[in-house]
Amino acid sequence: MKPSGFTLVEVLAVVVLLGILSAVAVPRLSFGPGIEQRLDAERLVALLRLAQLRAMNDPDAFNSGQPLAQCGRLVLTTTRFGIADNCDDALADSYPQQGPLLGINQSQAISATESLPFIIQFGTTASGGLLSEEAWLGRPYIEQAGSLVRVTSPVDISLGGVTVRIEPEGYVHDLP
Repeated sequence: MKPSGFTLVEVLAVVVLLGILSAVAVPRLSFGPGIEQRLDAERLVALLRLAQLRAMNDPDAFNSGQPLAQCGRLVLTTTRFGIADNCDDALADSYPQQGPLLGINQSQAISATESLPFIIQFGTTASGGLLSEEAWLGRPYIEQAGSLVRVTSPVDISLGGVTVRIEPEGYVHDLP
């Protein structure tokens, strides 16, 4: 009669596989109190990068009249952020109360190192409707009260306890 059971090698292989799986899966399942802020920050980073890619590839991305699928201007207010349905709407003082927005309404307040509300875009249009060098490089500009200014120091945007940073060179990331 042959003995039944598992060998030591089989048991060790299962323990090692469970250890690897738990090391990879458990950190991704952390549903702590800051998960909503972390997800909102990831959405903001994704939308900023989308606006940046649109600006780097389309000379019309921040011109007036562009639809949601082409607009490269991101609106930030104290309660919401997103890309406007029409780039013209993004410029309106009443925008937070009107129009579709590819973004999110925040449950917590948004704060930034720049005065809110503002619109961020990456680059400008050069003469002849072409992309400027700043647009090719994805350099950030902020528009407040009708004035478009190149970002020269990092802009931090706080969503609850999580901060997203836009570097002057155009690098967009969240801070640990």
